Amino acid sequence: MILATFEEHSSANTFWSKRDTTVNFEKISLTARLTAYMRQYSDIPYAKDVANRVRADEAFEKLLRDNELSPKDLLWYAPILEVRYKSVAETIRELQTTQVLELASGFSLRGLAVTQDPKVTYVESDLEELTDEKASLVADLRRQYRLAERGNLHLVTANALDRSELRSAAKSFRRDQPIAVVNEGLLLYLSATEMATVARNIRDLLMEFDGVWITPDFSLKQDVKDVSEQQQRFRCVVAAATERTMYNNAFDS
Repeated sequence: MILATFEEHSSANTFWSKRDTTVNFEKISLTARLTAYMRQYSDIPYAKDVANRVRADEAFEKLLRDNELSPKDLLWYAPILEVRYKSVAETIRELQTTQVLELASGFSLRGLAVTQDPKVTYVESDLEELTDEKASLVADLRRQYRLAERGNLHLVTANALDRSELRSAAKSFRRDQPIAVVNEGLLLYLSATEMATVARNIRDLLMEFDGVWITPDFSLKQDVKDVSEQQQRFRCVVAAATERTMYNNAFDS
């Protein structure tokens, strides 16, 4: 887990290119459904409901068929995803953060869980198509579980590579209180240039609001090399499906 605070700013590093923001939703959304499938085996709030409603089992079974895999080739990853989610949630709790912006949030619905506390303002951001689907899902779950609508959960369209969209996503936050920017499972799919752009965008937000960046997404080159055959195969399958290569930009140390 990396938790970073930002205290310095250089205007020379605020450039980003619109060309960096092109993302194929259909390819990237596969990872959101695959994650939803694996989280259903945990006690993460609403995980089973999400997996059922987004037909995560269909995405999982198709991935197995298309790549001639068995469930055991992929399900070893389920506890890792559970720990990743819970480590982020626990860090937010320990920091007592009441304003959270989650990038590329997928179907985690962490915001729906934590905003049962009326003191918390949570913004879940993602690409437009996924955000629209999630809005319908959240509305269904509110009716099913009779969850109060307090106006403190915001589902917004925002690409983490687009600084202006992130600033717009943060408009619900009070400027006299710090924020936490959260992402899990995002940086692994980005090029070095895209990763730097996201980091600069987050830094600029934290210069405005103060606060922290919480992410488990940083990998080290040595750790990336020392993996099992199953892990290597999983990475190849996801890379082929998303046209995004995982772990190519792991850090030296």
